[in-house]
Amino acid sequence: MLLILLSILFLSPSSAELAVIGAGWGRTGTMSLKVALDKLGYKTYHMVEVIERNPHHKAMWTEASRRHVKGEPVGEILSKILENYTAAVDFPVAAWWRELSELNPRAKLILSVREPERWYESASQTILPDPWLLRMLDTLSDVHDPVLPVPDAFWDRVLGEGRRNNITREEIIEEFNKNVREFRDFKLPDEQKLELKVGKDGWAPLCKFLELGDKCPTEPFPRVNDRTDFKYKIILPIVIRAVTTSKILLSVVLLGLASVLYALRCLTRKMLRRRERKSETEVTGGLPPSCLLALVRE
Repeated sequence: MLLILLSILFLSPSSAELAVIGAGWGRTGTMSLKVALDKLGYKTYHMVEVIERNPHHKAMWTEASRRHVKGEPVGEILSKILENYTAAVDFPVAAWWRELSELNPRAKLILSVREPERWYESASQTILPDPWLLRMLDTLSDVHDPVLPVPDAFWDRVLGEGRRNNITREEIIEEFNKNVREFRDFKLPDEQKLELKVGKDGWAPLCKFLELGDKCPTEPFPRVNDRTDFKYKIILPIVIRAVTTSKILLSVVLLGLASVLYALRCLTRKMLRRRERKSETEVTGGLPPSCLLALVRE
């Protein structure tokens, strides 16, 4: 944490501004939107960047959430996190799109939208809330290197402080709809805001919004990261990381290995004793050593 604070304080942020900011929540096609923006030449931030390339960003997002709760400015740390990117979508960015818009006043905002009931059906099986297994693994893992990419403080930012563990389905959907309403009411010119049904609207509205002219791709719009993809590409790596970093599970593995080695040692000793007895029997002509000794005495 000290290194993070020092980097924020003493390393000057990049002068480059974000050109595109995503306001749509996770499970509204944000991964497909990231792939599309990358194809258009942007370098796009997404939750997958935290999981696969920048795990230290989790602590930085946690720090941003902590500062926000205390009423402290967060602009500097947000700029530091996103300094090497020209676009940003998905969580955690989608929780901070208002602040990011103020930091990058020329950026265009995209709200990826989805029918609320269908969004909840998908989100409840993937990102909201964290599956109990991942919560358990996060508890077992090294506390200095937690495996879950989204900090608890983040959900306070999205759903309201302290509501994460006791919020109802209807309340979550209302928060989802509230985000849509706030985007529509946000004071920006129409040419800087776009609502996009990812995968249904295709390339045309996105390319027009980004003023790409005839540079719009002719290939089908990307469609990636459905529920199955999410479980294999996002959840499975987290589980594997939890298992490989868990001290308790490592102890269990080592205990099991020690038990196997001890059993092999006992089996080897037993086989050696049998071999020794067989050798003794061959030397004495099949008579036990005690009988042979009796014959010698006679």
